[in-house]
Amino acid sequence: GSWGVCVAFRHTHAPFLVAQVAKHVAALCTQQHGVRVVQQLLHEAASAGMDISAAVGSLLEGELGYLAAHPFGNYAVQAALRHAVPSQRVAMLDALLPSILALSGSKHGSNVAEMLLMLASVEQLEAVRRQIFGPPDTPVDLAELPQLRALMSSPFGNYVLQALLRKLKDGRRSAALQLVERHISDDNFGRAILAAASSA
Repeated sequence: GSWGVCVAFRHTHAPFLVAQVAKHVAALCTQQHGVRVVQQLLHEAASAGMDISAAVGSLLEGELGYLAAHPFGNYAVQAALRHAVPSQRVAMLDALLPSILALSGSKHGSNVAEMLLMLASVEQLEAVRRQIFGPPDTPVDLAELPQLRALMSSPFGNYVLQALLRKLKDGRRSAALQLVERHISDDNFGRAILAAASSA
């Protein structure tokens, strides 16, 4: 089974297993036991200094956005983001960041969204911040921030918002926290977001 393949690869580092996973990565990622093989193989191969670019490339050429929100596929996308060579990681970020708000609304996609924020460049973080909080140093009507309201109301998106707040620098962070505070209501996670921000 899948554990046998993982153990065999750990002991042999057989290149043909990497090639086979790369060839069938899309199908493997949508199966519980298949994604275990993909995750373990990407981790073990990268740790051993093996080339995993074919497997990551197959993810990039496939339905990356679909897999990022899939109950099993999201784990493979996270492993690929963690272990890809820099150029492929940038390509994955470029492909997935435009969908970060959609990913944030689902249990599985929100895990990928948090990882995207951890790996994003300063410019990419600023683009996400603008999507949610609007232009800096501009008075904003609360009705004009539907993305912020959606994230604050989401049981999954609020964690993505917390991850973004942790990544923002001083001035941007305090302005964002003020907007969160102004949006607090009984039917959203605003208080929890502020509590997490104050303990970070």
